[in-house]
Parts: sequence; C-alpha cells; structure tokens
Amino acid sequence: MQQLIIEYVLEGARRGYNFTTPTRGISEEMLKTIWRAAMPRGQGWGAPLYADAVSLKCFPVNPTLMALSSVTVTDKRDESGRAGIRRATIDLWSMDECSDQLQARLESYPDHVQARIEPMPTLSQRKQIINRSLPKMKGSPQVIISRPYQGIGDWQIVEALVIKLALSRTGPMRRWGKIIPFTTLALDYHDESNLVALPKQQISEGVSTIEIP
Repeated sequence: MQQLIIEYVLEGARRGYNFTTPTRGISEEMLKTIWRAAMPRGQGWGAPLYADAVSLKCFPVNPTLMALSSVTVTDKRDESGRAGIRRATIDLWSMDECSDQLQARLESYPDHVQARIEPMPTLSQRKQIINRSLPKMKGSPQVIISRPYQGIGDWQIVEALVIKLALSRTGPMRRWGKIIPFTTLALDYHDESNLVALPKQQISEGVSTIEIP
C-alpha cells in the first residue's frame, strides 16, 4: 500500500492544492488520474453545515489498482479567507486489498447504523437502482443517493449503504467493476462516480435520486 496526500499549501512558490507526500514510483498518468478523482465535486464546502465533513471516494487508477481517498473538510482558510479547504489522504491498493479494506470498514460501523442498512436496498430501491444504472442513449448512467445532511454521525448511514452497494454490485451495476467506483459525499453529481451520495439540500429540481429516509 502506498499513501499520497493532497492538501492546500499557503506558503512557497506553489500555493494551492498540491501533493505534499513523495510521488516516486507513480507514473504521471496515474498521478493525473488520482488528481482528477481524489476530491469530491461541488461548491459550498465552506458552509458551517459541512464543517469537519468526511467523504470517501473509491476509483480505479489502472486495471489492477484502486485508490481509496478519504477527504476531510478542514478549518483552514485560503489567502482570501475562504473556508471549505479540504485534505485528501489517498491509499493505493490492489483490487482484493481494497475490497478487504472496504469490507472491514463496513463491518466497523456502530450497531444502529448496521441495523438501518441491513434491509437496504429494499425492493423499491433495487428497482430504482436498476433503472438508473441501465445504459443510456446520452450521457453516462449514474446512481445518485440522497438524504438530508445532518452531520457526520447521521451521514454514516449513507456512507455505509454506499459501501455495501459498491461491494454487492447490484444488478446492472456489476459492469462498473469488481468494486463499483463511488463517492459517499459530494455536493454535485456532475463528473462524479457511478455511485454517488449527495445531501438532499444540494439536489436540484428534476434530478432523480434514491432517497434514504
């Protein structure tokens, strides 16, 4: 396992987001893939609602290597005083290692979270997942899960469900890979993972989602 960190640098010649750990042994192509996919999409991370929020992203780096990016909204501010600065810790794993890591994480959630996700996806949710993951004439299929965001603890229900779905490869989602690329918290679904969760507050009118009560 190799670990990379992307964080906001306030000093020196290269201010802004940068890799702040050595990148030796990782090809430029892989670094570009990681850079593009490591951070969840969307604007508004500086809102008080998302203070200390955590997003987990999982995506392929090449046919045999997966990246697992844990992104935290920090209390830092940029040169203009804007909040919402994020920090990503990215672990690189083989497919099997990543699957084991996700399974262990899934089993580590508190009992009340396990109880909430145990019956999910329901039959109705399965039908919605199948419909949203079928090939489309235009654009890429995407399964979007939503729930009102009420803090880190409450969002664990969504995070655990997303990981469960990513590992179970329900129906047509199986074609997305042994581990379905996912994002457990984003503020915009555009240019995001095949499986992505958004706060209900961020869902625009007309966007079809699978709502989690």
